[in-house]
Amino acid sequence: MDAYLDPQQRGFYESRPRRPGDPVWAYNWGFGALLACAGAICQSGRANILTDSDWDALRQGLLGYQRRRIGFASTTRLKNVHLGDAFYDDNAWLGLACLDLAGSDRFFDQAPTIYRFLLQGKDPKRGGIFWKERPRASLHVCSTGPTVVMAARLYRMDPSTVDLKPVRAMMTWLDRMRSPDGRYWDNETVRNGTIEVALHTYNTGTPLWAMALLEGLPGFSFREAVALSLLALPQFLTDRGDLPRKPWFNVVLLRAILAVNQTYRLPSSLLAVYTHTMEEALNRFSRDGGVLNLPSQDSQGGIMLRDAAASVETLVLLSQG
Repeated sequence: MDAYLDPQQRGFYESRPRRPGDPVWAYNWGFGALLACAGAICQSGRANILTDSDWDALRQGLLGYQRRRIGFASTTRLKNVHLGDAFYDDNAWLGLACLDLAGSDRFFDQAPTIYRFLLQGKDPKRGGIFWKERPRASLHVCSTGPTVVMAARLYRMDPSTVDLKPVRAMMTWLDRMRSPDGRYWDNETVRNGTIEVALHTYNTGTPLWAMALLEGLPGFSFREAVALSLLALPQFLTDRGDLPRKPWFNVVLLRAILAVNQTYRLPSSLLAVYTHTMEEALNRFSRDGGVLNLPSQDSQGGIMLRDAAASVETLVLLSQG
């Protein structure tokens, strides 16, 4: 974390070293990946490796994206200009990280408020969650999937706090985005219903994760659908049998794989690929030093905060498995 922290602890850098065209300060996406990494560390029982200084830096970093109204902006006020737009997917990742940091009251109290903000982004007609607050042009799996995950987690903590009716509507929309092989397409344009059929690891990850967490709750059963999606996951691998070069996308899928295994006792063959890829990254890190980083298509000229955070989170998750 220190490699990306401003020496005056005002915020976090987007990349190290800074790449041409990158902003100085991390987008919400990158900071959210860092917060999720801290959450994974806490969930693994290793919270003691985070110092008081680390906690203060994370807390100040989060406040930098906070708006006067509920929800967090895409850019930090460190820009010294107006805050950027609010993206529902950014907020969902922050909310999930705050749930993982449940042992720290500095963050957990944000989770219910973030969930209320996410529900404001639900399309009442189709059931999915919009990508961004304005314009409400498209519904995305990357915003709807983690919102359902968050709802399921909050419900399991206290059923009185979550109405399952909108959750069912979100799952119905996600089913519309399910490809024939069990993976999930990217988004739907509201104006004409056109579906963008791109396939990314994280877009299959969050629906899988959601189904694993919803299983057994009133009216939810997904075992057959989950099993089909699990069989399709190797299609994400390259011709060489490697994971796509998108560490943050991949760690979201890893969270889902572990959740599915825990709920259904259905392991995925991709776990061996994750382990092999991490071993290679650790060998490079031991040899060259610097920042631990799994192979990334965005690492030319500098390592993105989100990739560095996802790499560490992957290590933490695999060490638990």
